[in-house]
Amino acid sequence: MSSAEDREMLERIGRLASQINRHRNQQAGFVPPPPQRPSNHHHAGYYSGWRRGVHHPYRGAHRGGRVPVHRNRTLVLNANGASKPADHPETDSGAASDASTSSWVTKNDRHLQLINSSVYQKESQSRVQAMEQTRQQKLAMKNKQERAALLNHLNRTGGGHSAANKQASDGKYTINIQGVEFIVTKNGSKLVKAPGDGNSAKATPKMATIGGVKFYRSKNGNLYRHGIVKAQRQSGATKKVNVPCNQFSMTGSCSKGPRCRYIHDPHKVAICKDYLLGSCPSGQDCDLSHDATPERTPTCLHFGRDSCTKTDCKYAHVKLSPGAPVCHAFGRYGYCDKGASCTDKHAFECPDFTNTGVCKVKGCKLPHRERASVLRKAVSSNSNGNNDVEMEDVSSDEDGQSVDSDDVDSDEVDEFIGQDDDDGGVDILEQRDFIEF
Repeated sequence: MSSAEDREMLERIGRLASQINRHRNQQAGFVPPPPQRPSNHHHAGYYSGWRRGVHHPYRGAHRGGRVPVHRNRTLVLNANGASKPADHPETDSGAASDASTSSWVTKNDRHLQLINSSVYQKESQSRVQAMEQTRQQKLAMKNKQERAALLNHLNRTGGGHSAANKQASDGKYTINIQGVEFIVTKNGSKLVKAPGDGNSAKATPKMATIGGVKFYRSKNGNLYRHGIVKAQRQSGATKKVNVPCNQFSMTGSCSKGPRCRYIHDPHKVAICKDYLLGSCPSGQDCDLSHDATPERTPTCLHFGRDSCTKTDCKYAHVKLSPGAPVCHAFGRYGYCDKGASCTDKHAFECPDFTNTGVCKVKGCKLPHRERASVLRKAVSSNSNGNNDVEMEDVSSDEDGQSVDSDDVDSDEVDEFIGQDDDDGGVDILEQRDFIEF
């Protein structure tokens, strides 16, 4: 930049700064004090203003109506004149741009900088990408360190005491933590409760430290490594699955909101039970449905016996066989896409318990109704030695399934770390396969 351009830029800056200061002084009601007469005696901290015949009554005085220049001023370039300070609110990034033009941007970093807007945008994007890359590298390093620490601990404590060894069916490590037996999976990222363990989910400690590596409890009583949980939460990604949300479908609302991984379809919520009984006090503000369609209304029991006398009956009039099982979709979500063509009974009760006599969902809140025919089949099945029941993994959105509100969501973390163990991480194959803490 030539010297002429430098002078022109400095003059322009000076003019704009003067206009800005004058405008601010006018808004603040600033009135310049009158010139003071020189005094023969000097007070402490007072400058007389007489110096070689030049009269300066006080510091910052102006001549010819010129407004004094103040320090710590902010420069905003605007060819049309100064604008109000309220038109340029400060941003969190410490950078401010002009409202009428986007050619220059002022940035408050370690120093006040005047940057071209196109250059500033490129630098901002590059900085964000570099920060994300650094974060990913730190997470990968932390993940590698935790896996190595866990492997060293298992190898160090795995020697000797062969009498205490307990061989797992799949050849993996089993760990006993406070009386609860776990199987090491996901190459040390997840500790799964061993099959047949009778302890409840609350028996699992909220946090366990194994070889200096922290593990956190999930909603179903398993344990997840700290690095995996932190990486999953920082990613902010929620992978959606094509399954209705149980809580949203049965109540009309979900505490997880947009973070819920299941489908929230407002057109497929359950029927309001108060509306079925006659009237709903919430009216149009009710989160549940007031549309009595065959897809969401229970089957009329009296119609099945040819004894329904109500002309305005809101229940579904469908002919079913006497031994028809309870519809799983309707029992779990209060809505069945098959509607009147469904051959199963629509009822607000646990379909697993009603149909088989056993509920596989821990903490199920649906009514469990016993049927004599189902009980007879269950007794016959137990007499044949077929009485092993495997509990299902608790869904993160099942009402009442959470051991604690801040427990790890097992479904989301499983989606994050993948479904197989062969992910190229720490391989735990040797040494002793049973460690007790």
